[in-house]
Amino acid sequence: MKQFLILFACLRFVAACHSDRHEGGEGHGPAQAPEDERPALSFTHWTEQSELFIELRALVRGQESPSAAHVTKLQPFAALADGRVVVVLRGPGGEERFESQAPSVPGIFRPVVKPASAGVRRLIVEISAPNLIATHDLGDVTVYESVAAAQRAIPEEPEVPGRIPFLKEQQWPIEFGTAVISERPIRPTLRASGTIRARSDGELLVTAPVAGRVESSERPFPRLGERVAVNDLLVVLAPRLEAADLASLELAVTSAELEVGFAERERQRLEGLRKEGAVPERRVQDAVHVAEEAQAALAAAQRRLGQFRRVERTADRGEDLVQLRAPLSGTVTEVHVAPGAFVEAGAPLFRVTDLAQVWLEARIPEADVGRLGTPSGASFLVEGSTDAIDLPAEAIVARGHLIDPQSRTLPIMFAVDNASARLPIGAFCRVFLVTGEERRAIAVPESALVDDSGTFVVFVQAEGEAFERRVVRLGARDRGFVEVLSGVRAGEHVVTRGAWSMKLAASSGSIPAHGHSH
Repeated sequence: MKQFLILFACLRFVAACHSDRHEGGEGHGPAQAPEDERPALSFTHWTEQSELFIELRALVRGQESPSAAHVTKLQPFAALADGRVVVVLRGPGGEERFESQAPSVPGIFRPVVKPASAGVRRLIVEISAPNLIATHDLGDVTVYESVAAAQRAIPEEPEVPGRIPFLKEQQWPIEFGTAVISERPIRPTLRASGTIRARSDGELLVTAPVAGRVESSERPFPRLGERVAVNDLLVVLAPRLEAADLASLELAVTSAELEVGFAERERQRLEGLRKEGAVPERRVQDAVHVAEEAQAALAAAQRRLGQFRRVERTADRGEDLVQLRAPLSGTVTEVHVAPGAFVEAGAPLFRVTDLAQVWLEARIPEADVGRLGTPSGASFLVEGSTDAIDLPAEAIVARGHLIDPQSRTLPIMFAVDNASARLPIGAFCRVFLVTGEERRAIAVPESALVDDSGTFVVFVQAEGEAFERRVVRLGARDRGFVEVLSGVRAGEHVVTRGAWSMKLAASSGSIPAHGHSH
C-alpha cells in the first residue's frame, strides 16, 4: 500500500510537470526553441555501476544541442545527486568536450553540445562522482552541415505501440531495479516448503533436577544468544527443604530400626531352636539374611536423613548447592528463568542448541512424491533473502516414508552447515529439490515475474523511460531464478524490483503520453 501511494504521488507530479511543459515552463528535458525542428536522439547504455539515458537534438555544426543526461547509480538504484558529466565527441581530428559540473536536479545533468565541424564522431559520456567513475560509449553519431541535412538523414520514427512510459522521476523514488537477461545453469526441480530445525542430537533442554531457588554461579547469568561449551557452569540450584520431607525421612529410619529389631529377635529365636534340633539349618540362614537386609535398609535411611540435615544446616552458607552445567557446546536459545526464581523439579530452565550444523526439513506435497525419485541435491531460500543456498545429494540425512495426515506432505531432511549461525531455528524456507541434469537456459529472477490475472508477465526496458509488457512461458525454477521458454531474449533488461509499480503504471491514465520535450 505504501509503495502504491508513493507511485500515485509520483504520477501526479509527472502529470503536473507535463502540463507545465505545455504551458511554457521548464521541461524535464532540455529547453528548446519553438523553431528548432532537428530530429530528437536518445541513447540508453549501462555499465556495471551506472545506467545512462541521454536525450538531445541531432547534432549540427556550429549549433548548440542542449542535452538531458539521466544518470542512475545501480547499487542502490538511485539518482546521482552530485558529480560531473562530460559529453565527448571524438574523431580523426581530435575530440571536443562539453561539460556539466553539477545536476540541475538530482540525477539530471544538462551539458550543451556545440560541435565545431561536421562528420562522423564517436559519442562518449564520462561520469565522475564520489564512488562512481563510468564511461558510456554510445557509438558513432553524425554531425550534420545543416538542419535540413539532419532532417533528411534521420526519418521521423512512429511511436512504438504498447510501450509503457515510466519516467526516471517515477523510478528513482521507489524501490526499483533491472537486470540483464542471460543464460545460466538451470536444474529441473520440485518446489517444496521447508523449516530450519535443530539436529535431533544437537539440542537439549536443561531442567531443574530438584525444587529450589535459582542462583547465579561465579560466571554471569546466561543470556539469550550466548555461546557455551560443554560442562560450562550455567547456574546453581539451592534445594528447597520441606518439613514433609524431613518427617518422611525420620519415619523411614524408625521403620527400618523396628525391622532390624524384629529380624534380630527372630534370628536369635531360630538359633535357639536349631540347637535343640527343632528347626533345620536353612531356617536360621534365612533369618540371618533377613536381618542383614534390615540393617542395610536402616543404613540407607540414616544416610538420607543425614544428607537432608547437612543441607539444612549449610543451605544458608551456600554449601551443597546443585550445579547445572551445559549439556553440550552450543548457543543458549531459550531462557525460562531469572536469578532468584523458585522452580519445581522438572521445570525448564535453559535450552542449548548446537547451531554449527542444522537440519532443513523439506515437506514434499503428496502430489509430487511420485516424481521425486532420489534427489541429486537441493537449494533453498530463507524468507526475506535473495541468496539461494545449495545442498549436495550427500546432505540428505533422512527421508520419511509416511505421509502426514494433516499436511499431506512427505518429509526429507538435509544437513546444512551453519557455522556463522546465519540461519535461525524455525525459519521458513522455499526449497527446490533437484530431479534432473543441469542445463543452460535463459532465466530471469523470480522477483521479475508478475501474476497478471493468471498469466505470468515481465516488464522489459526498451530504453531509459519506456518499457514493454511481455507474456512469458515458464520452465524450471532453481535457486531464485526461473527458466523462460518464450517471451524474452538474452541481453534485454528486465525489471526485477518494482515490477508491480510497472503494472500500475501500465493501467494508470495519469502517465503523460510524451514524457519529455526536446
